[in-house]
Amino acid sequence: MERTSAAGAVNPAGRDTDLYAAVQDIQAGYWLQMRQVLARTVNWPQWISRTQVLGVVAAQANVVELWLKEEPSSLAARVMYARVATERVLQAHRKHWTRDYRKAGDLEKLVARALEGCHRASEENPDDPVPWICRLALAETDMAGRYPEHHVAPPPHEYLLPDGPWGLLAEVHRRDPFNREAWHRMSQALQARPGPAGRQAVATDFARWTVSFAPPDSPLLLLPLYARMQEHRERQVNGPAAMLNLLWTREDTTRAVTQAFEGWFRKHEPATSSQLDLNYLAYASARGGFAQWATEVFDAIGDFATPAPWHYDVRYPEKQWRKAFEEDREACRRSRQRSRPRHAGEHP
Repeated sequence: MERTSAAGAVNPAGRDTDLYAAVQDIQAGYWLQMRQVLARTVNWPQWISRTQVLGVVAAQANVVELWLKEEPSSLAARVMYARVATERVLQAHRKHWTRDYRKAGDLEKLVARALEGCHRASEENPDDPVPWICRLALAETDMAGRYPEHHVAPPPHEYLLPDGPWGLLAEVHRRDPFNREAWHRMSQALQARPGPAGRQAVATDFARWTVSFAPPDSPLLLLPLYARMQEHRERQVNGPAAMLNLLWTREDTTRAVTQAFEGWFRKHEPATSSQLDLNYLAYASARGGFAQWATEVFDAIGDFATPAPWHYDVRYPEKQWRKAFEEDREACRRSRQRSRPRHAGEHP
């Protein structure tokens, strides 16, 4: 969800100027702009996306707690507390607190606090999908299997899919069908406890199942590209670099790129699209040989490149991910220029 400007500075808000003002306000220790931008949010997808970005930023401070103290009856403040509490659990999990017995107890306290925040927010606004998305996100951290809601049988006859937080996904879907974040959270939760075939197989099976019934213009059409990157990362550790390029030219990958480009990209404005999705599509298109399509996607990205998926590329160290982005962008632009038909009188 990070976006990066042309100057290289991380801008979590992307093209959303209202959200950018709120992010700046939070980083300065204030919450008024956050309240105002959420009050102007008009639909569930935008509400979910904005609270996600604000939650990541606000988790580093106590602004939401200050807001809730000042306005204890605010539904927006309550749901932002659920976001912040959940984000703190995710950050602690990624720092491997469970491996340190001295911090494991602290992690459980954070989980309990996040769940309480989710339940409270859901009780006060039962129609809001965000508390359910937060509970779905927490499933990724439940490595010990302590919470039954994280280990529910998959839909009937879906034998390739493992147990997981299917009931939580259903609750989100009931409130905001085919929500992008919810399906990505579900994929991450399933991959956190993969079966014998590994994370890549789980990601691929889940993506294939989702695409089979997702709307024809849904951002969920990009899930197979995220699954392919998971395979890329696994093979990067165990295989030669030449094999990585073959992943992006396989028939199933090129079919997924075509479906994502024609079904999703052609029908959405960059200003309202996930910048991360645009970057994944640009990477897959460039690596798969779709130079003309990739150039269109690069143009749509503009100054908002994201570290992922470029920092997974083997050509450069992770911190030099922008070089991989720029190299592919220029190569695709040159390729499209060479293939462009010349007009009469135009010099080669």
